[in-house]
Amino acid sequence: MKKTIIASLVFMALMVGCKNETKEPKDGDGTNVQTTTTAIEPSSIKFLCQSSTEPNTDGDAPRHEVFLILGSSKIKVAEILNCEILNKESYEQNQIPANALAAVGGWWAGAGDYLYVIEEDGNYVVKQGATAEEMTNNDFGYKTIMAFDKNGNEVF
Repeated sequence: MKKTIIASLVFMALMVGCKNETKEPKDGDGTNVQTTTTAIEPSSIKFLCQSSTEPNTDGDAPRHEVFLILGSSKIKVAEILNCEILNKESYEQNQIPANALAAVGGWWAGAGDYLYVIEEDGNYVVKQGATAEEMTNNDFGYKTIMAFDKNGNEVF
């Protein structure tokens, strides 16, 4: 009986000593990287505009940082001159698809910068375009600048 108890205690000690540790993933500077395993609801995705705190080298021109809110993550996606949250009624005039999840943009001194996020091929895709008074083709030229999977991980 004593041998069985001793063997059981040794076995339990070995099991505890061999336990695998799970470590938080780290990025290059050693800080924790946020990993999301829960799918982000499209209705929760939005943009956030913040005035830039860095000195402006363009004289009086405004500068705004544009962040995308994906779940609990806040990701900087662009810097533009003027930034306002756009309502769905203004999407068409700014060449933004009606099914875009969120959009921002602004006009300043004859030029405008615009961004929107849309669901494409199972990802959340951020697109940026611009227009100006002197442009003759009236095309905002939207290009993909970022894409995220349904869990908020950047895919390119």
